[in-house]
Amino acid sequence: MAGRNKKDSLRARDNSIVIGGNVQGSNVVVGNNNKVVNQTINIAPLFDEIYKKVDLKKELNSDEKNDVKAELQEIQTALEQPNPDESFLARRFRNLKRMAPEITEIAFETLKNPIGGVAEVIKRIAKKAAEEAAASAK
Repeated sequence: MAGRNKKDSLRARDNSIVIGGNVQGSNVVVGNNNKVVNQTINIAPLFDEIYKKVDLKKELNSDEKNDVKAELQEIQTALEQPNPDESFLARRFRNLKRMAPEITEIAFETLKNPIGGVAEVIKRIAKKAAEEAAASAK
């Protein structure tokens, strides 16, 4: 038995898992029918595209573009949180819509595409904004 190493002594039985190596920083989930969702979505590239569209808007002067980008930055920061505050985001989008309605629509459409909770939050806020716009048009 002196010549045996640790790996030789490991045996996987029914309903067991053997993990070799370092699992630091990994998710290990125990149980049946578990659902693991990645909570971190990198939305920075999406906002980079929106910022580029802001820069292309000729009808906005440089101060207006900076204001629009500041609102977008607050939206991005809020969306990067695990549980974004929908009322805060709705206020930011209303401000954005007053400054640049077309950028608001671009942001909604761009941000609806990522997988995960961000898309769901954006869809709800976009729906509410559309309902508010329809109500104010009457």
